[in-house]
Amino acid sequence: MIQNEAVAALPIQELPSVVVQLFERARQPLLPGTQGQHGLFVRYLRRKPGRGLAVVYNASPLNSSRGTRSRTPERWVSLTLGEAALAGTQIRFAARQAQEAALEALPPGVLRIPDLDLVVQAFPADDGLPGLAASCTPARETPLFSGLEAAARVQLCDPAWHLVSAKAEPVRYKPSSRCVIRYTLLLARTTTEGSLQRRLALFGKVYGDREQARAIQAAMQQLYTEQAAASQPILPRQLGAVERLGLTLNEAVESPEGTEPEPLRTGLRALQARVVRGGAGEILDVVIPGTELRHAAHALARLHTSAARPAGALRTGAKEAKRARERAALIAAHDPAQAAAAQRLAEQLATRLEALEPDAYRPAHGGFKASQLLFHGQRAFVVDFDGFCRADPALDVGYFLAYLRPSGLWYRRPGMRPWFESSAACFVSAYRQALRERGIDEVTTDGILERTHLYEGAFLLKIATRRVNRMNSPRTGELSTMLAEIATCLSGEAGRLEAIISSR
Repeated sequence: MIQNEAVAALPIQELPSVVVQLFERARQPLLPGTQGQHGLFVRYLRRKPGRGLAVVYNASPLNSSRGTRSRTPERWVSLTLGEAALAGTQIRFAARQAQEAALEALPPGVLRIPDLDLVVQAFPADDGLPGLAASCTPARETPLFSGLEAAARVQLCDPAWHLVSAKAEPVRYKPSSRCVIRYTLLLARTTTEGSLQRRLALFGKVYGDREQARAIQAAMQQLYTEQAAASQPILPRQLGAVERLGLTLNEAVESPEGTEPEPLRTGLRALQARVVRGGAGEILDVVIPGTELRHAAHALARLHTSAARPAGALRTGAKEAKRARERAALIAAHDPAQAAAAQRLAEQLATRLEALEPDAYRPAHGGFKASQLLFHGQRAFVVDFDGFCRADPALDVGYFLAYLRPSGLWYRRPGMRPWFESSAACFVSAYRQALRERGIDEVTTDGILERTHLYEGAFLLKIATRRVNRMNSPRTGELSTMLAEIATCLSGEAGRLEAIISSR
């Protein structure tokens, strides 16, 4: 049980030393096969309301520089703390309590202190992702090896290819939640002229909930099949699953072998704000990524007019209203000086979101933003459908516009406002046109875009909680600008409505 002693308050910055000491107590090496002293450097940190704190550290020599620290998964160490162990940016126990509490050494690389609700794990050990370690070890005679071979045959449309070897490279990891892995395969095929070999890349995602993995894979397969029948798909092809590992597999977005390679860009890079400066540093022009914005808008319109029917409950305005109030409460506790403003805006948003009545709930991505997009040649691919649902299409449009805002906007940097306004207008215009081409009437489209600003404000409130979730100190100016932006979304000012109407 966590003791509320007067001195029992551990700063989050001291957690790495606690982790190192736990490995020493368990007589397990922090980094097997290496010598010297090592430290832990934050790679990922998030606090989720009701779900506690998750941190991923990168273990490197203490004297290493930021640029030379290894970022290989073999050096990742994760820490999770239950909600009861947290008090703002402080931990509800002292370092001494962690040193003296009963320690459980579970499977290799997993250390637990039940009394403090603390778990430390050396990657790929993760008791919340029981299939992770096996998904990172593509050895022969394993379900993973067989699953990768079957997936490669599906992609190549040829059962004669055999898997020779495979390499797993984890690329994105959230402890006890999910992990994205890139697989590089070496395949061989026997012909009358001899043996052929080729390399192929696939992506896999491991889930802690096998049923969730199965449901997402089935929904994505349905959506891909529909999109492929109509025209070029807007998402990578689904290649199967290894159900006992909770692992789904899909193709990597890349140029086919033997063709001229086309550049692949992430949405974050392609939709990054750019300005042209003069010799004295003055802003001469802003560079709008019009082609990419139009591709993204058309992909979203195709999703919203899909016949796919995601399983699960509707994602309604009432649900977003509840989240808006919860996020405002987090902000208020983190920055009391702006608590009243945040909660007042959240209440206005929530009241209006609860009253929304869309004409229909349609297939929706649920988290449509730049980081969920890949641009390859003249196509946009949408990825990460973990939040696939039925919702008001305005939810996705609002999500995209909220996250389209460049970070420089919060600090009033020159050029950022005109870049965002022009980019947003380009996206909205392209989305309207794409809906028109797919048979959606103007009245329905007007309704979607008029509701968009409420969802936009709600997701700006989500962005405003990022410093709370990362347990950073408040930045009053940044939050103040974000709240002003939310107020603008709420106002439904003439300029915004005129931009919607003129985009027809």
